Amino acid sequence: MTDSLTEPRLRRGRRPWSRRTSRGADLTIGISLLLLGVGWLALDYMFGHGMEVWAAQGDRERIDAADLAHMARTQDYLVAMLVVAALALVFRAPWTALSQLLVAALAGALLVTAQHSWDRSHPSPAGAASQGAASHYRENNAFRISGEMSPASAQDAQKEADRIEPVLKRLWEGGTWNPQSVRAALLEAGFQEERFGPKGEWLGGTLSVRDMGPRFETDHYVWPEGALVGVRVHDDACVTAFAQKTNYQVKTNGPYPEGGCFEPRAGH
Repeated sequence: MTDSLTEPRLRRGRRPWSRRTSRGADLTIGISLLLLGVGWLALDYMFGHGMEVWAAQGDRERIDAADLAHMARTQDYLVAMLVVAALALVFRAPWTALSQLLVAALAGALLVTAQHSWDRSHPSPAGAASQGAASHYRENNAFRISGEMSPASAQDAQKEADRIEPVLKRLWEGGTWNPQSVRAALLEAGFQEERFGPKGEWLGGTLSVRDMGPRFETDHYVWPEGALVGVRVHDDACVTAFAQKTNYQVKTNGPYPEGGCFEPRAGH
């Protein structure tokens, strides 16, 4: 008679989906994450974004930057919530997954609303399909049309442009286009930076240098490296220029009704 030996069954490692998370733990985690997510979105909108807009004190560029930063944070949070929801499904925690999907839906709604508001305040003329639409666009964007220069002022502006062009060319060829370096080089070339008093009154100087500001590319907003330059030559004449990684440019133009030498951003 032959004795048969029964080999012990090997215990396999427990997989996260092999057993459902207990209902109590699932509900506790789900409700906690739901409250945390809703609270974060509310606090970020009211204090994170709201305080940045308040601190901008009407500065359009700073407000735009705050809007873009808020949309970026909301988008990142939306992705994080979807990842957590997927992990909750792996661990068979349906209530936790549901709570994160609800928070993700709220974040998505906020993101869509913010994007819609941005698109309305930053329209593009490319969609004007008819003369009437084009005329309507011009009416709404009259503040982005520069004024006319007198012949004498245009001649003086061109002289200043001829002074600026070699400076920007030298910087660009050297791979330098940040606002600080551009400002320093133009001050060294003899330009004086504009100065204003506590009430906004002009105290002197003609040069203003700032960053490029945000712009939309494909499906997201980017803040490109580079510098914008504005020089007020006369009340009716300016030199505007920019330097960035791809190129640089110098031109003359009349001032804009609301932006001075710089072209205002689209939208009101």
